Amino acid sequence: MMTLNYAYTPQIWPSLLTVLLLFTLAVYAWRRRSVPGASPFTIACLFAAMWAAGSVMEYAAVDLASKISWVKFQAAWQLPVATAITCFVLEYTWPGRWLTRRNLALLSVPPILILLVILTDNLYHLAWRGFTFAESIQPQFSPVGWIGFAYIFGVLGTLNLVVFGWLFLRSPQHRWPVVLMLVGQFGGRILYMLERTGLLHSVLPIDLLGMAFEFSMFALALFGFRILDPIPMASRTAIEQLQSGMLVLDPQGRIVSLNPAAERILGAPLSRLRGQPVGDLLPALPCEHLAEFAETEFEFSLPKGNRDGVGSGLETRYYLLEASSLNDWRGLEVGHLLLLHDVTGQKHAQAQLLEQQRALAMLQEREQLARELHDDLGQALAAVHLQATTAKLLLAIGKTDQVSETLENLAETTLQVEADMREYLLGAQTVTSADRPFFEMLREYLVRFSRQYNLPVDLTVQPGLSEPQLPPTVSVQLLRIIQEAQSNVRKHACARFVQVDFAISGDWVRVVVSDDGQGFDPAATAQQGAGFGLQSMRERAEALGGHLEVNSAPGKGTQVVVQVPVSKVNGEK
Repeated sequence: MMTLNYAYTPQIWPSLLTVLLLFTLAVYAWRRRSVPGASPFTIACLFAAMWAAGSVMEYAAVDLASKISWVKFQAAWQLPVATAITCFVLEYTWPGRWLTRRNLALLSVPPILILLVILTDNLYHLAWRGFTFAESIQPQFSPVGWIGFAYIFGVLGTLNLVVFGWLFLRSPQHRWPVVLMLVGQFGGRILYMLERTGLLHSVLPIDLLGMAFEFSMFALALFGFRILDPIPMASRTAIEQLQSGMLVLDPQGRIVSLNPAAERILGAPLSRLRGQPVGDLLPALPCEHLAEFAETEFEFSLPKGNRDGVGSGLETRYYLLEASSLNDWRGLEVGHLLLLHDVTGQKHAQAQLLEQQRALAMLQEREQLARELHDDLGQALAAVHLQATTAKLLLAIGKTDQVSETLENLAETTLQVEADMREYLLGAQTVTSADRPFFEMLREYLVRFSRQYNLPVDLTVQPGLSEPQLPPTVSVQLLRIIQEAQSNVRKHACARFVQVDFAISGDWVRVVVSDDGQGFDPAATAQQGAGFGLQSMRERAEALGGHLEVNSAPGKGTQVVVQVPVSKVNGEK
């Protein structure tokens, strides 16, 4: 019968420290009980703390009967501890799948039966045949006691080992935590077996020290690797499900890790790519040293056939690469992070939009040309018809002296119509090349114009505008303004030289077409009604959101100035 005869002894400290350790772990895990596996681990810590508390009381007890009672108290918690650990292992390995209510009920049956056997041991002696005392009290198991012993180490131990093995093989990120928990479980249970079978005698509670070691390994695996924390799991899942390729490089630019999307992009698994220089896989990288393009992004293409090793006839993919430096807490560079965003769909959409813009620009230009042909060439052909009719009538009435003058006018008008037609054809051929860079197209037109009409033309482009990204509608309109200005020079200026200048002035792109011809009086021309060519150029400039200005004087040449907002040139709205 248990008495209240207890005394302090230093031997209680190992057991007392174990109680404090287990209680601390229980509180820590309970505060994170929303995480799968935290609740079974909390219960296991509390059961183990009760076991350790019984050891404290065993060492503090003075009489043998009290010590034996506390040994039985400890035995009552041993199977619940082992069962709670198994529940934790099941819940941790596959949350919500293996630790079902049915399985929990089945696992609870053996601890309840063993508890009943222990509570009735004084009547039936089913748990122990007796106790021996050397440095510590050693129970002598009865057949039922040995069955409980075998259940803990055989059934539950094997189940834990199988589940841990399955997790080790299926989840690489869990391998180190599994190794730590297996080391703790094997170490703790071996010490328990040595203690309870009497193979190891010590004044210290070897079984509790083994249990403290086991739970410490569990704590290190759970909290050191943060496997109860959903944030690392969420990060890993996000990286694995990321549609963009992610490559982690060492300071020398060799691949350290990459996600599944990057494996698909590069056409090879991490096992084959680890340690390879990224420059060998992505030759489009612009710099030999990665530090030179950190915190930047650029676009490149990667033939799909080359990645997959299938051939060169497959689709080329386009990627936007973002590079960032990885620095440690001291600010030292420890590697690089590359993100590969597949922008093939965007490129195709942009190409389709550009093609639609080109088609719209060509349609608008055809309509404009049709109006110009009707208004300009139509009038010229009407004049030809009128002069031919006049010559016919003069011949009919015998006024041959006036026929010669009429035929000369007819020939001159015909030559002018022919020149206008060649110029329209030259302009139309240039406009249909809208898929080429604007200034390349403009230079080719000016060269052909100069050769065709023996009129030198020089083009000057400010360096900042060497290759602007002109929308097709804008490039067509600017080109047609320049063509119309060149046509006016050819027809009216009697010039020997033409200069075309492109420059940026504030928020405007400024185009100036100047000649050294005979010039004219813009004010007088405005009073008489502006010519069709000037009116057409002005309408085109206003369609771009800009304006057109004509500077000229008799004998001083002519200067046509077109200014277009930069936002329009860049295609902005």
